[in-house]
Amino acid sequence: MQVRPLNEADLPALERLEAELRPGDKRPRANAAALRFFARSGHSFVAEDEDGAQGFVLAQPLWQGDRATVLVTRLVAREHAQGPLLKALEKSAYDAAAYELALPAPEGSSLARAALDAGYYPGPRLFAKRLGSSMGERGVLE
Repeated sequence: MQVRPLNEADLPALERLEAELRPGDKRPRANAAALRFFARSGHSFVAEDEDGAQGFVLAQPLWQGDRATVLVTRLVAREHAQGPLLKALEKSAYDAAAYELALPAPEGSSLARAALDAGYYPGPRLFAKRLGSSMGERGVLE
């Protein structure tokens, strides 16, 4: 599994993947405007293997006044691609000195399990993770 920054050329594959994994979604996020925006964020990635795109994450840094939080807007992935996408997201956040991550994940979903396995803790609406010396502390988005 290879994880790389996404770009606009990924649009057809991500549209197919989102339609397959989130059928009936009234607000798909794999669209040209979103990819143009998130491709510049430094925190949005595609996971692919020899069969093509297996998942993607759209995330952006948000300034909270005293710290940055990387907020995931959408993570759509087959189960085997979720962990690698979360690892890429964590590395990009850490490298950008954004030591808090926030991830919406439905309770009981495979994404929620992957988040717990990656060290995120569940909050009232988001899973969150603190990095660096503040690892394990509660964050600003609780």
